[in-house]
Amino acid sequence: MWDKTIFMQNSIIKAFLFLIALSTSIIAVELIPVNMVNKGKLLCAEYNSEARNQELAKRKLRLFVGKSKDIGAYCNNL
Repeated sequence: MWDKTIFMQNSIIKAFLFLIALSTSIIAVELIPVNMVNKGKLLCAEYNSEARNQELAKRKLRLFVGKSKDIGAYCNNL
């Protein structure tokens, strides 16, 4: 009798822990695009600012955007 009760409690706890882990993973995956957009905005702001080393900011943005895309158009679309 007690063995079934303990087994059921363990199963319920494991199910809840699985749901918590699954929901946390889903939230983390959904935040990835937001992080990429924010990184792009920060790089564009650094590039457009009167930074002392604008060439470094341009290189960082070029690595982020890619060689085939126009940096100005990318920053204007954000």
